[in-house]
Amino acid sequence: MLSTSVISRWPRAGVADSGRIVSAGMRRFDRLFDLIVGGFGILYALQTADSLVAGLPSLSNPLGVAIIVLVCIGVAAGVGPLVAPAHAARVFLVGAAVYGVALLLWAHTVTPPVPVNPMPWLIAVWPVGAAYLARGSRTLFVPIVIATAVSAVASVALRFRGDVAAPDVAVDSLFMTGLALVLVLLLGTVRHRVVAAALAQQCSVDSFAAAQLEEATEQERKRTDALLHDAVLTTFLSAASADDDDAEELASRMAANSLRVLLHVNAVGRSEDAVPFGQIVADHRDQLGAWLSRFDHDLAAVEVVMLPENVARALVDMLAHSLANSVQHAEGATRRTVRAHQLGSDGIRIVIEDDGCGFDPEALGQRGSGGGSESSRALRALEGRVDIDTAAETGTRIVLSWGSVAIVGTELLVEQEDRARP
Repeated sequence: MLSTSVISRWPRAGVADSGRIVSAGMRRFDRLFDLIVGGFGILYALQTADSLVAGLPSLSNPLGVAIIVLVCIGVAAGVGPLVAPAHAARVFLVGAAVYGVALLLWAHTVTPPVPVNPMPWLIAVWPVGAAYLARGSRTLFVPIVIATAVSAVASVALRFRGDVAAPDVAVDSLFMTGLALVLVLLLGTVRHRVVAAALAQQCSVDSFAAAQLEEATEQERKRTDALLHDAVLTTFLSAASADDDDAEELASRMAANSLRVLLHVNAVGRSEDAVPFGQIVADHRDQLGAWLSRFDHDLAAVEVVMLPENVARALVDMLAHSLANSVQHAEGATRRTVRAHQLGSDGIRIVIEDDGCGFDPEALGQRGSGGGSESSRALRALEGRVDIDTAAETGTRIVLSWGSVAIVGTELLVEQEDRARP
């Protein structure tokens, strides 16, 4: 069975689309998760109002007012998912940082008497900062370390600056550390499990999409093969039914071209070593660099064109040969260019031009459709074309082509005539 498709190594559109579907679902979960964390923070802070009222005497100074304002700003980060849903994690981190600044100021300025029942407000509201920190951080390790450090700072402040009894300090420290660990592990574990489930779902969807695409590609390949065989058969029948010499010659040429295209497509379909043309150019940069620097060149359009590796190397060799000839022999040239573009669905065309002195191909024993160098013969042996348009004092234009479009109308090599003749 002849194949009209080359298996590409680039990502499939169907698979990418399935990934976007799963990513959209993950984004919806993240937004819902952020709303839950934000709502928890605000509601939990509100229920600590009794601790705030009990501690107001120790926070009645200007610095205490600043601490209250900072805590309120930190708690207000809970509205981040509503105001800036795409940046909610960053907003939570900012809120946790603002709360941390307020806690440090309080620890530095706390003075007795410090209320212990209810517990100090800055400690009572600590779970809000811990939840925001757990949601904003990308790892579990950082929130746990910070929670332990904050608990230690608060414990030292209560014991040595607030003159709070050791048992009460121990209770507050255990509250801060224990609740922070629970929140960090709970929030982190929930999201980790959801991410794992989303990845598993994405793998399943990708596999299904790939299978569907492969099936559709196989069906399309079979239909294309059938059309191609019908076209070749029709051409052969036209050649067989020709009733005069001109029609017979035209039909014969059409049949030869059709068979060559068929042989080319079959060879390309079996090729498993296709590489980007730009990769081969990069591999030969030492060979090409010195010559290309003398040309106004642009090969960007063909860098990602997939070609059989032997074809790509033959094209690069012929390109280097043409560039070297132009630089060494095109006397008086003021303009040298190299341009390239994709040719058809599977081919490539490179055009090398200069406005130098030109030459007489017949005098050198070369034909306008091939050239006599080893490089040109190697390219033609792979169904490529080397077309030379030049004459004395007119400049030179060399066109290198390969692909099913390029081979139509080219001359047959001697060893190809028997298998390509209808």
